[in-house]
Amino acid sequence: MKYLGFGKAIGALAAVVLAIGVSVNSAQAANIFAVENTAPVQLDALTAQNPAEIGAWEYVYDVFMDSESQFDEFQLQGSADWSQIVNQHPFGHGSISGIHTQKWDGYAGSTGIKSWDHTAYGSYNSGGSWTIPGGYTGLGEGVLNSWHTPGDYQGTSSWAGVDPKFVTPGHIVADTNTGLNTAMRYVNSVTTGTNYNGVVLTLRLVHANAPVADSVEFRAYSFNGGGTVYTNTLTGPGTGGGSVPEPSTLAMLGVALLGLCGFIRRRNG
Repeated sequence: MKYLGFGKAIGALAAVVLAIGVSVNSAQAANIFAVENTAPVQLDALTAQNPAEIGAWEYVYDVFMDSESQFDEFQLQGSADWSQIVNQHPFGHGSISGIHTQKWDGYAGSTGIKSWDHTAYGSYNSGGSWTIPGGYTGLGEGVLNSWHTPGDYQGTSSWAGVDPKFVTPGHIVADTNTGLNTAMRYVNSVTTGTNYNGVVLTLRLVHANAPVADSVEFRAYSFNGGGTVYTNTLTGPGTGGGSVPEPSTLAMLGVALLGLCGFIRRRNG
Protein backbone atom coordinates (compact mmCIF):
# COMPACT_ATOMS: atom_id res chain seq x y z
CA MET A 1 0.00 0.00 0.00
CA LYS A 2 1.37 3.40 -0.92
CA TYR A 3 1.86 6.20 1.60
CA LEU A 4 -0.79 8.92 1.25
CA GLY A 5 1.17 12.20 1.09
CA PHE A 6 0.14 15.41 2.85
CA GLY A 7 -1.07 17.07 -0.35
CA LYS A 8 -3.26 14.12 -1.21
CA ALA A 9 -4.61 14.03 2.33
CA ILE A 10 -5.65 17.67 2.06
CA GLY A 11 -7.20 16.95 -1.30
CA ALA A 12 -9.12 14.05 0.15
CA LEU A 13 -10.40 16.23 2.98
CA ALA A 14 -11.53 18.88 0.48
CA ALA A 15 -13.32 16.24 -1.56
CA VAL A 16 -15.15 14.95 1.52
CA VAL A 17 -16.14 18.49 2.56
CA LEU A 18 -17.53 19.22 -0.91
CA ALA A 19 -19.32 15.90 -1.01
CA ILE A 20 -21.25 16.66 2.18
CA GLY A 21 -22.53 19.97 0.95
CA VAL A 22 -20.36 22.77 2.32
CA SER A 23 -19.88 25.62 -0.12
CA VAL A 24 -18.58 29.14 -0.35
CA ASN A 25 -20.72 32.01 -1.63
CA SER A 26 -20.69 32.44 -5.35
CA ALA A 27 -18.96 35.46 -6.87
CA GLN A 28 -20.11 38.69 -5.29
CA ALA A 29 -21.73 41.39 -7.35
CA ALA A 30 -19.56 44.39 -8.12
CA ASN A 31 -21.17 47.33 -6.31
CA ILE A 32 -23.97 45.91 -4.16
CA PHE A 33 -23.85 42.40 -2.77
CA ALA A 34 -24.97 40.25 0.15
CA VAL A 35 -23.03 37.75 2.26
CA GLU A 36 -23.91 35.39 5.07
CA ASN A 37 -22.98 37.09 8.33
CA THR A 38 -22.84 33.73 10.11
CA ALA A 39 -23.46 30.13 9.17
CA PRO A 40 -27.15 29.18 9.43
CA VAL A 41 -28.09 28.04 12.93
CA GLN A 42 -30.90 25.72 13.96
CA LEU A 43 -32.53 27.39 16.94
CA ASP A 44 -33.26 25.68 20.25
CA ALA A 45 -34.97 26.71 23.48
CA LEU A 46 -31.96 28.81 24.47
CA THR A 47 -31.31 30.60 21.16
CA ALA A 48 -34.86 31.09 19.84
CA GLN A 49 -36.47 34.49 20.34
CA ASN A 50 -39.85 32.85 20.96
CA PRO A 51 -41.16 29.26 21.14
CA ALA A 52 -42.36 29.35 17.53
CA GLU A 53 -38.73 29.59 16.38
CA ILE A 54 -37.55 26.40 18.13
CA GLY A 55 -36.36 23.92 15.51
CA ALA A 56 -36.34 26.53 12.73
CA TRP A 57 -33.21 27.91 11.06
CA GLU A 58 -31.83 31.41 11.53
CA TYR A 59 -30.35 33.13 8.45
CA VAL A 60 -28.46 36.40 8.92
CA TYR A 61 -27.32 38.33 5.85
CA ASP A 62 -25.23 41.48 5.51
CA VAL A 63 -25.65 43.76 2.49
CA PHE A 64 -22.62 45.75 1.31
CA MET A 65 -22.18 48.73 -0.99
CA ASP A 66 -18.90 49.28 -2.83
CA SER A 67 -18.63 52.84 -4.21
CA GLU A 68 -22.37 52.91 -4.84
CA SER A 69 -24.85 55.72 -4.26
CA GLN A 70 -28.08 54.97 -6.13
CA PHE A 71 -29.29 51.83 -4.32
CA ASP A 72 -33.04 51.74 -4.88
CA GLU A 73 -34.39 48.32 -3.86
CA PHE A 74 -33.50 44.66 -3.47
CA GLN A 75 -35.10 41.28 -2.97
CA LEU A 76 -34.33 37.74 -1.86
CA GLN A 77 -35.66 34.92 -3.98
CA GLY A 78 -35.03 31.28 -4.80
CA SER A 79 -36.23 27.89 -3.62
CA ALA A 80 -37.48 29.23 -0.28
CA ASP A 81 -40.94 30.70 0.11
CA TRP A 82 -40.20 33.77 2.21
CA SER A 83 -43.90 34.27 2.98
CA GLN A 84 -43.43 31.30 5.32
CA ILE A 85 -40.81 32.92 7.56
CA VAL A 86 -41.39 32.43 11.27
CA ASN A 87 -40.29 35.90 12.43
CA GLN A 88 -43.15 37.81 10.85
CA HIS A 89 -44.33 41.17 12.13
CA PRO A 90 -46.98 42.72 9.87
CA PHE A 91 -46.14 46.39 9.60
CA GLY A 92 -47.11 49.31 7.41
CA HIS A 93 -45.03 52.38 6.69
CA GLY A 94 -46.31 54.94 4.24
CA SER A 95 -47.63 53.20 1.15
CA ILE A 96 -45.79 49.91 1.81
CA SER A 97 -46.94 47.16 4.14
CA GLY A 98 -44.81 44.14 4.87
CA ILE A 99 -44.21 41.20 7.17
CA HIS A 100 -40.53 41.56 8.07
CA THR A 101 -38.95 44.19 10.33
CA GLN A 102 -35.95 42.36 11.81
CA LYS A 103 -33.44 44.42 9.88
CA TRP A 104 -30.85 47.05 10.76
CA ASP A 105 -29.12 49.84 8.84
CA GLY A 106 -27.52 53.26 9.27
CA TYR A 107 -30.85 54.86 10.11
CA ALA A 108 -31.63 52.31 12.83
CA GLY A 109 -28.12 52.95 14.16
CA SER A 110 -28.43 56.72 13.97
CA THR A 111 -29.09 58.96 16.96
CA GLY A 112 -31.48 60.83 14.66
CA ILE A 113 -33.98 58.01 14.13
CA LYS A 114 -37.49 59.35 14.69
CA SER A 115 -39.62 57.80 17.41
CA TRP A 116 -42.35 56.81 14.95
CA ASP A 117 -39.79 54.83 12.94
CA HIS A 118 -38.58 52.68 15.83
CA THR A 119 -40.99 49.86 15.07
CA ALA A 120 -39.82 49.66 11.45
CA TYR A 121 -36.77 47.82 12.81
CA GLY A 122 -35.96 44.85 15.03
CA SER A 123 -34.15 47.25 17.37
CA TYR A 124 -32.77 50.78 17.18
CA ASN A 125 -29.96 52.90 18.62
CA SER A 126 -30.74 54.49 21.96
CA GLY A 127 -27.81 56.02 23.81
CA GLY A 128 -25.31 53.97 21.84
CA SER A 129 -26.99 50.60 22.45
CA TRP A 130 -29.58 48.58 20.58
CA THR A 131 -33.04 48.85 22.15
CA ILE A 132 -36.13 46.85 21.30
CA PRO A 133 -39.05 49.10 20.27
CA GLY A 134 -41.96 49.50 22.63
CA GLY A 135 -44.78 47.06 21.90
CA TYR A 136 -42.40 44.41 20.56
CA THR A 137 -42.85 42.10 23.51
CA GLY A 138 -43.71 38.46 24.02
CA LEU A 139 -43.60 37.37 20.39
CA GLY A 140 -39.94 37.91 19.63
CA GLU A 141 -40.74 40.57 17.04
CA GLY A 142 -37.96 42.76 18.35
CA VAL A 143 -34.40 41.42 18.45
CA LEU A 144 -31.25 43.05 19.80
CA ASN A 145 -28.67 43.30 17.03
CA SER A 146 -25.85 41.05 18.24
CA TRP A 147 -24.09 41.09 14.85
CA HIS A 148 -23.14 44.78 14.57
CA THR A 149 -22.78 47.88 16.70
CA PRO A 150 -24.75 50.99 15.65
CA GLY A 151 -21.62 52.61 14.25
CA ASP A 152 -20.81 49.73 11.90
CA TYR A 153 -23.32 50.77 9.25
CA GLN A 154 -22.59 53.06 6.33
CA GLY A 155 -25.26 55.70 5.74
CA THR A 156 -27.13 57.62 8.44
CA SER A 157 -30.16 59.85 8.62
CA SER A 158 -28.68 61.63 5.60
CA TRP A 159 -30.43 59.06 3.43
CA ALA A 160 -32.78 60.98 1.16
CA GLY A 161 -36.49 60.31 0.72
CA VAL A 162 -39.27 59.16 2.99
CA ASP A 163 -38.87 57.61 6.42
CA PRO A 164 -37.49 55.21 7.30
CA LYS A 165 -34.47 56.70 5.60
CA PHE A 166 -33.19 53.47 4.17
CA VAL A 167 -35.41 50.41 3.96
CA THR A 168 -39.11 49.61 4.22
CA PRO A 169 -40.53 46.45 5.81
CA GLY A 170 -39.96 43.34 3.73
CA HIS A 171 -42.99 42.45 1.62
CA ILE A 172 -43.79 39.50 -0.63
CA VAL A 173 -43.52 39.92 -4.41
CA ALA A 174 -43.09 37.72 -7.45
CA ASP A 175 -39.86 35.81 -7.95
CA THR A 176 -38.35 37.09 -11.21
CA ASN A 177 -37.41 33.52 -12.22
CA THR A 178 -40.59 31.62 -11.35
CA GLY A 179 -43.26 34.30 -11.23
CA LEU A 180 -44.49 32.89 -7.91
CA ASN A 181 -45.19 35.26 -5.02
CA THR A 182 -42.40 33.87 -2.86
CA ALA A 183 -39.71 36.59 -2.95
CA MET A 184 -39.08 39.17 -0.23
CA ARG A 185 -38.55 42.74 -1.43
CA TYR A 186 -37.29 45.81 0.44
CA VAL A 187 -37.55 49.33 -0.97
CA ASN A 188 -34.80 51.80 -0.11
CA SER A 189 -34.81 55.55 0.10
CA VAL A 190 -32.26 56.42 -2.53
CA THR A 191 -29.19 58.53 -1.89
CA THR A 192 -28.35 61.01 -4.62
CA GLY A 193 -24.63 61.65 -4.48
CA THR A 194 -22.78 59.94 -1.62
CA ASN A 195 -20.88 56.76 -2.41
CA TYR A 196 -20.86 54.28 0.47
CA ASN A 197 -18.29 51.56 1.07
CA GLY A 198 -19.06 48.89 3.63
CA VAL A 199 -21.97 47.18 5.32
CA VAL A 200 -25.26 49.07 4.94
CA LEU A 201 -27.83 46.55 6.11
CA THR A 202 -28.36 43.35 8.11
CA LEU A 203 -31.34 41.00 7.79
CA ARG A 204 -32.41 38.25 10.17
CA LEU A 205 -34.88 35.74 8.72
CA VAL A 206 -36.06 32.56 10.45
CA HIS A 207 -37.36 29.75 8.24
CA ALA A 208 -38.46 26.17 8.89
CA ASN A 209 -36.40 24.77 6.00
CA ALA A 210 -32.80 23.64 6.39
CA PRO A 211 -29.99 25.42 4.51
CA VAL A 212 -28.88 24.58 0.98
CA ALA A 213 -25.93 26.18 -0.79
CA ASP A 214 -26.77 28.88 -3.37
CA SER A 215 -30.52 28.45 -2.84
CA VAL A 216 -31.13 32.20 -2.40
CA GLU A 217 -30.55 34.84 -5.05
CA PHE A 218 -29.90 38.39 -3.90
CA ARG A 219 -31.00 40.97 -6.50
CA ALA A 220 -30.25 44.66 -6.01
CA TYR A 221 -31.36 47.46 -8.31
CA SER A 222 -29.42 50.71 -8.71
CA PHE A 223 -30.26 53.81 -10.72
CA ASN A 224 -26.58 54.16 -11.63
CA GLY A 225 -25.69 53.57 -15.26
CA GLY A 226 -29.27 54.00 -16.35
CA GLY A 227 -30.40 51.11 -14.16
CA THR A 228 -28.20 48.22 -13.03
CA VAL A 229 -29.14 44.90 -11.44
CA TYR A 230 -26.52 43.27 -9.21
CA THR A 231 -26.95 39.62 -8.21
CA ASN A 232 -25.19 36.97 -6.18
CA THR A 233 -26.25 33.76 -4.45
CA LEU A 234 -26.33 32.77 -0.80
CA THR A 235 -26.83 29.70 1.34
CA GLY A 236 -30.43 29.79 2.49
CA PRO A 237 -33.58 27.73 3.03
CA GLY A 238 -34.13 24.92 0.58
CA THR A 239 -37.37 23.15 -0.14
CA GLY A 240 -37.03 21.03 2.96
CA GLY A 241 -33.94 18.92 2.33
CA GLY A 242 -30.21 19.24 2.83
CA SER A 243 -28.33 20.85 5.66
CA VAL A 244 -24.96 22.41 6.34
CA PRO A 245 -22.81 20.26 8.66
CA GLU A 246 -21.88 21.75 12.01
CA PRO A 247 -18.25 22.91 12.44
CA SER A 248 -17.75 20.11 14.96
CA THR A 249 -18.70 17.60 12.28
CA LEU A 250 -16.10 19.04 9.94
CA ALA A 251 -13.51 18.93 12.70
CA MET A 252 -14.22 15.25 13.35
CA LEU A 253 -13.91 14.52 9.64
CA GLY A 254 -10.55 16.26 9.59
CA VAL A 255 -9.33 14.29 12.60
CA ALA A 256 -10.55 11.05 11.04
CA LEU A 257 -8.72 11.74 7.80
CA LEU A 258 -5.52 12.65 9.62
CA GLY A 259 -5.84 9.47 11.63
CA LEU A 260 -6.30 7.51 8.42
CA CYS A 261 -3.14 9.10 7.02
CA GLY A 262 -1.26 8.08 10.16
CA PHE A 263 -2.56 4.53 9.90
CA ILE A 264 -1.46 4.30 6.28
CA ARG A 265 1.96 5.71 7.22
CA ARG A 266 2.38 3.06 9.93
CA ARG A 267 1.33 0.28 7.58
CA ASN A 268 3.95 1.43 5.11
CA GLY A 269 6.57 1.77 7.85
